[in-house]
Amino acid sequence: MYSRLVLGSIRRSYSTSAPEGLSAGELNIYNKLSNEFKPIQLRVADVSGGCGSMYAIEIVSKAFEGKSMVKQHRLVNDLLKQEIKDMHGLQLRTSSK
Repeated sequence: MYSRLVLGSIRRSYSTSAPEGLSAGELNIYNKLSNEFKPIQLRVADVSGGCGSMYAIEIVSKAFEGKSMVKQHRLVNDLLKQEIKDMHGLQLRTSSK
């Protein structure tokens, strides 16, 4: 399904370092999501074959606790509004646990 999926787990210490091997686009998205949501688990992958037109994101964050799936997705979409303008598609999975 994913051509390349990079997993970055952020433990309680909230490490600020992104996993190695991310493209510039993946790194930009990874850093924005990490800084805003302090995720427990975060995956960002360019699934467009490397051109940056489609991304798959999986994020688990306590910031989503008590929020509907629609609200969780809106929070991510609002944060990535500028990046999404240049995309053809976005696969998004969010969870609080």
